[in-house]
Amino acid sequence: MSKKLSKNQKYEAKLKAQGLEKVTVWIQSEAAIEFKQVAEFLRENKGYYTDSVRSRKTGRITKAI
Repeated sequence: MSKKLSKNQKYEAKLKAQGLEKVTVWIQSEAAIEFKQVAEFLRENKGYYTDSVRSRKTGRITKAI
């Protein structure tokens, strides 16, 4: 007997088949928009990764990883 998948389960299976992984993180609400934009960019551009961050206070860039 096969179990019927929900709409969300089908969606997640499709993304997983594309090599993506579902990740849940807790971040400061002020950084949510930028964080989502970076995640979207990385999802759409597989040849890139992020290794630096910019200070909101000073604007300086520093190595993150």
